[in-house]
Amino acid sequence: MKRVLVAPLDWGFGHATRCIPVIRSLQKHACIVLIAGSGDSLLLLQKEFPGLKRYTLPGYSPRYPTTGSMVWTMAAQVPRFARVIGEEHRVLEEIVRCEGIDLVISDNRYGCWSSVVKSIFITHQSNILMPQRFGWLASWVRRMNHKMIKRFTQCWIPDRGGDESIAGDLILFGAVDHDINYRYIGPLSRFESSGRREKKYDLICIFSGPEPQRTLLETIVTEQVNRWQGKACMVRGLPDDARAIPLNTKADVFPFLNSEALQVAIESSAIVLARSGFSTVMDMARLGGRAIFIPTPGQTEQVYLAERLLQKGIAYSMQQRNFDLIRALKESERFTGFIPAASSGDLLEDAVSEILR
Repeated sequence: MKRVLVAPLDWGFGHATRCIPVIRSLQKHACIVLIAGSGDSLLLLQKEFPGLKRYTLPGYSPRYPTTGSMVWTMAAQVPRFARVIGEEHRVLEEIVRCEGIDLVISDNRYGCWSSVVKSIFITHQSNILMPQRFGWLASWVRRMNHKMIKRFTQCWIPDRGGDESIAGDLILFGAVDHDINYRYIGPLSRFESSGRREKKYDLICIFSGPEPQRTLLETIVTEQVNRWQGKACMVRGLPDDARAIPLNTKADVFPFLNSEALQVAIESSAIVLARSGFSTVMDMARLGGRAIFIPTPGQTEQVYLAERLLQKGIAYSMQQRNFDLIRALKESERFTGFIPAASSGDLLEDAVSEILR
């Protein structure tokens, strides 16, 4: 029985949630799965798989700016991120030795590669987009990103290539890096559409991501929901219930929902309001339905995905600083919404089978 360590980044929930189908696939192959991580993403996997042995890795714990430049705020944290990468690599090698690990699967944790066993890197950002005024940094950022990816045995991209791609420009490698060993494993979602049609809520608001932006969006939306006549529920994205300060709202509030309960809530709602993170987009593509996206200010990946879906006529999006719930709901009626997509499990199953061999 292969012993596999799965380690997602602690940058919001997306890296952890898309590891759920990976862990399920490994378990189908009779693997012994261990999990490693930090913060809420580790807590999320712990709630989903309470029987798995877990290890705590050094936390990145990124902070987003309340105002001002996202790039400069992230740049100021780079020295700390570099230390975390070095420390998590040291801890990872120790876990591999002590637990007899046969395979490491890292979701965007650059330090979670091993010098003695196969290591997989999962990412949807082989091409990290830069804001226009920092475009001169793009080639250097891409080179550094690819240099670190090459430490791994293989890079798995949770998407399809070509015209079927969800991520678009985010997954471009370029001819210069044709030597990177990568493969597409198809969009990853913890959900499977149930076809449920009965609607309990007019709107579900799903909050996530690093602070303080999670709380800022929650505050903006809560104030407007309280003035709105529809029936709403809010999922706050706080798996640690102890730190959840009560919200003063007429909406139904859940500090956190596991995958099964969240799917029921989404499929029981007429429209979803959420960040335009890649994992959220994959979940909506799997379940289908209408969505309003509010990208995290300054986070180029989310801004790009929201604009891409807007241009395709799939989902409406609006900037956080001028968000207007009534207008967003009205504008969203012009968009098609997501058509439920079949699982791409064969691509993932093939990748898992091959690497285990």
